[in-house]
Amino acid sequence: MKKILQILLNPFATISDKKQTTIGIISFVLGIMISYFMQMKIEVIGINSVSNYKVITIIINQSINFFTLTLVLYGLGKFINKKTRIIDIINSVLIALIPIYIGLFQNTNNFVVNEGRKVFSAIENKAIHQYQPSILFLFTAIIVILLVVYYIYLLFIGFKTATNAKKIGQYALFFILLIVTNILTSTLTNLI
Repeated sequence: MKKILQILLNPFATISDKKQTTIGIISFVLGIMISYFMQMKIEVIGINSVSNYKVITIIINQSINFFTLTLVLYGLGKFINKKTRIIDIINSVLIALIPIYIGLFQNTNNFVVNEGRKVFSAIENKAIHQYQPSILFLFTAIIVILLVVYYIYLLFIGFKTATNAKKIGQYALFFILLIVTNILTSTLTNLI
């Protein structure tokens, strides 16, 4: 149990580089398949439901997210510590995405899409004050929010481990660049 907790809190300190890379690549491929079957789009920060999401579009979107985030974090890592290795940043991004892939299952049987339609319908009919989301929808939303927070936590811990960052200013730059990268990649992937 203690070993599992250590892995969950900091997989980058407990799992070897090669295993991280292997797990990361396998999860990336599985993430593409899950994204297709659940019709969910992964962004740098968050998940959105989409319709008619084609495999090639998913591959392009996830590749844009992965490469952009990796390059931005690697650039920041080199700025912080010249000894930052690209493989450590790659592993940080790949491993951190695992909770996001788990979050994709929220749209099983188009659950999120159907609940979203109810919300938008209530908004359009000016009856949002009467809308009562199902307990399952609220529970799912809370779980997905926790998974996104855990993803950001893993990304931060991986980055911190890879760069040996220790200053508040470096942490602030990480979070600012994460938000900027999200805006940039969202804009790029929406053009596809």
